[in-house]
Amino acid sequence: MSISSFLTKKFLKSLFFPAHNRGKALPKRLIKILKMRPGFWDLPELPEIGSPLAKTGLIAKSQKELSKRFKTKRCFFGVNGASGLIQSGIIAMAKPGEYILMPRNVHISVIKTCAMQNIIPIFFNIEFSSKTGHYKPITKKWLKKVFKNIDFKKKKVVGVILVNPYYQGYAAELEPLIDICHQKNLPVLVDEAHGAYFLFCQNLNLPKSALKSKADLVVHSLHKSLNGLTQTSVLWYQGDLIEESNLIRSVNLFQTTSPSSLLLSSCEESIKDWLNKKSISKYQKRILEAKAIFQKLLRKNIPLIETQDPLKIILNTSKIGIDGFTADSFFYKNGLIAELPEMMTLTFCLGFSDQSNFIALFEKIWMKLLKESKHFSKLKMIKPPFKLIETPEKHIGVALRSKTNRILLSESLGQISGDIICPYPPGIPLIVPGERIDQNRLNWIKNLSMYNEDLVNSYISVLKS
Repeated sequence: MSISSFLTKKFLKSLFFPAHNRGKALPKRLIKILKMRPGFWDLPELPEIGSPLAKTGLIAKSQKELSKRFKTKRCFFGVNGASGLIQSGIIAMAKPGEYILMPRNVHISVIKTCAMQNIIPIFFNIEFSSKTGHYKPITKKWLKKVFKNIDFKKKKVVGVILVNPYYQGYAAELEPLIDICHQKNLPVLVDEAHGAYFLFCQNLNLPKSALKSKADLVVHSLHKSLNGLTQTSVLWYQGDLIEESNLIRSVNLFQTTSPSSLLLSSCEESIKDWLNKKSISKYQKRILEAKAIFQKLLRKNIPLIETQDPLKIILNTSKIGIDGFTADSFFYKNGLIAELPEMMTLTFCLGFSDQSNFIALFEKIWMKLLKESKHFSKLKMIKPPFKLIETPEKHIGVALRSKTNRILLSESLGQISGDIICPYPPGIPLIVPGERIDQNRLNWIKNLSMYNEDLVNSYISVLKS
């Protein structure tokens, strides 16, 4: 089968990203464009259109209007995913040799930026639930403890990165966390890739958006948590702790000189669609329906995990001794495609289209899974082996560029990694370059590899002695 032929394949339910559910919830104006002659919309940076960094043109006008609407200094459309704009934000905050404080569950794009720019990450651990296999939301008390364990006089910390919500939908109360950072004049970049719609639904008892919580930089993925096409994103800029000229230079470094006019149009339309009264009413109805779906599944004794994002349905497969990867394969074969398999859970993304027949399909396949699958003893998730505060033993960039040997991960005890070990999804590194591999780390990865094929018999590059 070719890629093009697979793109037309039909599933019973596509419960994965992008959240427009294979076009069902795309903005009407974008659908109109896509119905035109193929390629008709594929235009270069004509003067009338401009680019995300141009001072004139339709894109500049749109960005200015949206920035004014949300009372920010600037906003920038992105066409290489949230990753590119996150990377832009990082290098706007930090110079080579400076430190950025970040949680252990940052996206791989953050690590790559640190490697490219020789920025030094100070990782802080997060509370962990052995029952779900997930990190818990960060609390004000936890972040204060983190700050107390950092010597700010010895290390030039210039910024903080927060991830909120997590991939599975866990969200913290951001404003108190940001206030703690601002008290030390530290700008905060929030990776809110999975929470863009929070900005438009403050009346639905959802987490407060990072933008409303006074974060200095906020990155939204418009395909993960609005209804844009894949690769579309937006960066919001506010406050006085980051120089605007630095940010513009940084955004320029990561922008293609040939941005897709279709994707840029999608950036605009996916945001403006949520500012339309008729559209927002429809999407808010979808969110309320998602909350109802969760409650109905619970009443059917289906083991679910609740997070702060109602659009995520998390099946706790470990309750019946089935790992999430096995469950994912079973659901896939039966035509219901999930978003994120993990050791103890399987996450489905409801998205913004009608899910009226979801419960019946889900329950039918779930009952079939219970009947046909082998049940094992209760799965045990080992707690991640991280200290509260850690910095790689060698600079990430230096380790990544050093001469290495390729060996089995199981034989790497005591070695310094020259690799990023990062199963996909969700793109959160287990090992980063420059970290020394100890027994606890190996035991933890071995525990994960029992269920994750990406980690079975893995090889790793380690620094030569």
